[in-house]
Amino acid sequence: MASKSFVNSAVFAAASALALGIGSGPGVAAFPEKPVTVYVGAGAGGSTDAGARILSKAMEKILGQPMVVVNKPGGGGSKALVLLKKAAPDGYTVAYAFGHHVGFQPHYRRTKSLYWAKDFDYVGSITVPHQSIVSLAGRGWKTLSEMAAKLKKENKPLRLVYSGGPGRLVGEAIGAHYGIQAQIIRVRGGGNSMQRVLGGHVDVVFTGGAHVKHTDAGKTMVIGTVSDSRNPDYPNAPTLKEMGVGVSTETLQLMVAPKGISGPALKKLQDAFSKVRSDPEIVKLYRKNLRMVMDTRSPQELEAYMQKLEKNYIALIKKFDKPSKKKK
Repeated sequence: MASKSFVNSAVFAAASALALGIGSGPGVAAFPEKPVTVYVGAGAGGSTDAGARILSKAMEKILGQPMVVVNKPGGGGSKALVLLKKAAPDGYTVAYAFGHHVGFQPHYRRTKSLYWAKDFDYVGSITVPHQSIVSLAGRGWKTLSEMAAKLKKENKPLRLVYSGGPGRLVGEAIGAHYGIQAQIIRVRGGGNSMQRVLGGHVDVVFTGGAHVKHTDAGKTMVIGTVSDSRNPDYPNAPTLKEMGVGVSTETLQLMVAPKGISGPALKKLQDAFSKVRSDPEIVKLYRKNLRMVMDTRSPQELEAYMQKLEKNYIALIKKFDKPSKKKK
């Protein structure tokens, strides 16, 4: 039979271990114990911001702590991820981003990359947006090929606006394929880019979803899909590859974290994210408000996918970026 002193020592040791969190990871058992900051590399009011707020509000109900959205626009979405990379890997700072913010923007026209896809841990991916070429309705064309033929006949350049991502490279690829000059304009925010189209100041916009409410209202139309497959919401819009333009871009909406978060803390974030992604009400919100379908990749699949996506974007930069326009 164990001595009384031995039992007391064992009880004391167990109580001490519990108080210190030994066996469950220091400070992790109660994670999160304070609000979690969610950086968003876009301004308030756009589709990226809307998605971040939908997801964050749902996740905080599961985690029991506020998920505070902080808008950090700039650098085509890269500013938020530069800040994220510098943040402590404790689970209290994450970012809601597009795949091209991770895999394209840090390498575009830079002598040294800002960061790499491998520099982050992945909480999860939520949707697969279809990037599109969108025109004002009633312009005399229904597809990108028809538009290009009309502009070429009238000896006019293609005027394309975009707010981020590889929009310039897509415009250059379209111009090169159809043999027309491309005048490409970048503005800040999807709302601003749509105003250029609605006002007739440009021919088309490269967008991942800012057009939806205008297209639903019949004011604009999708005349080309930049993704590998046609957008199920706009099945009559052929892909650029179908029209012979040698370019396609894929992206995701996802949540990322600084590299090196402790396993238990990361798992809590991932589990909460997974529950939200499969919630019928959240699925409905994304479909109704953003016209986006939920992604089903696991965090492990997502990490490998993002590194592959990054390679594809780097290849796109090498193929279509014009050296004469590169910043020194």
